[in-house]
Amino acid sequence: MEKQIDILAIEDDKFVQKMIIKALQSSAISVRTANDGESGIKVAIQQIPDIILLDVEMPGINGYEVCDRLRNTESTKEVPVIFLSSHSSLRERMQGYEVGADDYLTKPFEAENLLARINILIKYQQERKKILDEYKLAQQNAILAMTSSSELALAMRFLEKSLTYQDVDALVYGLFDSMSQFSLNCCAMISINGHHHWYASEGSGSISPLEKELIEMCDKEARFLDFGVRTIINYSQVSLLVKNMPLDDMDRYGRIKDLVPILLSAVNTKISTLNTQEALTQQGINLIDSFSLIRKSLYYLGLTIVDNRKDSVTILNKLVEELNYDFLRMGLEEHQEEYILDRIDTALEAAMVEMDAGKEIRSSLTFILKNLTNVIEKQNNLLDAFTQSIANEVNDQSSALDDNIELF
Repeated sequence: MEKQIDILAIEDDKFVQKMIIKALQSSAISVRTANDGESGIKVAIQQIPDIILLDVEMPGINGYEVCDRLRNTESTKEVPVIFLSSHSSLRERMQGYEVGADDYLTKPFEAENLLARINILIKYQQERKKILDEYKLAQQNAILAMTSSSELALAMRFLEKSLTYQDVDALVYGLFDSMSQFSLNCCAMISINGHHHWYASEGSGSISPLEKELIEMCDKEARFLDFGVRTIINYSQVSLLVKNMPLDDMDRYGRIKDLVPILLSAVNTKISTLNTQEALTQQGINLIDSFSLIRKSLYYLGLTIVDNRKDSVTILNKLVEELNYDFLRMGLEEHQEEYILDRIDTALEAAMVEMDAGKEIRSSLTFILKNLTNVIEKQNNLLDAFTQSIANEVNDQSSALDDNIELF
């Protein structure tokens, strides 16, 4: 059953009151009356009507004053008002419009005309209410869209800035800075090569032992773990505990649940990148150190071979001198002495041939040393270029970021 339309007639003329009641009173419309402006205002405030019929000329305050007071009262300012007046001039109508009337009907009036005016006004009021409701909904959606855009801009800014961070500490505190702009207090566990590193945002204070246990013991396969106003979000190398999720604003809560994983995914990827970068840099340093040690070892090996050849030649020459002296004392026959000397000469020639091969060894070692020197130089250049490219990328990203970025 549809609600009755409640009409309040503020009219001092009893005859006109009866006409209004007779014309309007039905199953769809109920009519109340007031005899003057003051009582009419009180009745309207006590029980707000759907429409007010208001006489212009009344004892005490007139209809224009009544309408002005109704329009300046919060509870009645939206109630439609139809003026009833014996005057029909443009001036009276304009005065009624200025104080906030919605329609103006001249006395005497036909019952059908009054009913038609009321039906039109009711339809207008319903359409107006519908438009106002749609406007409020559109306004709410616009505010929500602007808020969402602002939060998305903050997230995008962090994603851009994350490229410039060159260590885990700066990366995590950059994350905390973005989270603080969402008014969120957090702590985090970063896992690197099996070691856990703990961080807390300024707003959250230090990390309690229980918070560490909760983060360590929660199922890392589960992306979210919600308990009360707290939420743990897990990635392979980072787990974040948010301590003050906005459960009182479920729309904002949903947006945060959508945005925070994007930030943590970037943090997780950047940690892997930093680890790889550090490993490559360390590998380059280790290769340079290894090549330098090999080069140094080969250099001293070549010196040792040359020195040993010189010593061997000296020893052999001395041996020949001593044998010649011994032969004189031994009193050997000539053919025996020749035989022994031939054997010694053959052995010496063979030894000299082998020692002469040391030149080839030295040449090979010199070639190896030269190539190792080139490799070390190239590796140093590569390492320097890699470090410089990272520095250039950081500078480019930093200069591209605007700290005064407009958030919608």
